[in-house]
Amino acid sequence: MNFKFPYFNLVCSIYLLMGCSNNQEAEIKSVIEGFYSGYDGDFRTADTVMISNKLKDLVSKAVEKEIFEAKKMKESDYPTDKPMMIEGDVFTSLYEGQDSVSIEKISMEGQVAHVKVMFQNTAYKHSWSDQIILIKENNKWRIDNVIYEGQSKDIPDLQSNLKSLIDYKSDN
Repeated sequence: MNFKFPYFNLVCSIYLLMGCSNNQEAEIKSVIEGFYSGYDGDFRTADTVMISNKLKDLVSKAVEKEIFEAKKMKESDYPTDKPMMIEGDVFTSLYEGQDSVSIEKISMEGQVAHVKVMFQNTAYKHSWSDQIILIKENNKWRIDNVIYEGQSKDIPDLQSNLKSLIDYKSDN
């Protein structure tokens, strides 16, 4: 058998990388499907194990801000008014949320993955796609953001949505 050693290494490396890529995609699919299968549409109760530390911090601060705004409203001259809060599903671009998710495309650049997903809400007979951004943290893929593509929104993504509540300054 006559083969050149450098070419053999190159071919083996390509097969190895292809195998790693498939493992990465399988892990990404598992994170997305696992998160959304257990997610009930309320960001306050989202499974934080599958989200990035930055997103986990934003969720925590948004919950704290809602509690603060509710307390402030209750102590104000208008205690029956509705306090500032986030309503609807923020992990998708449809207010009513989703009841199924399917992954359309995964693209990876180093420690960042962009995943186009198709969501469906069967009760409202609505389907749409959003883009989920995952990052590699502590050698595990975590959801870091959701780019809203399915519905026209004033806010373009999940992190901006949470930040708008956190940064809200009331007149009271």
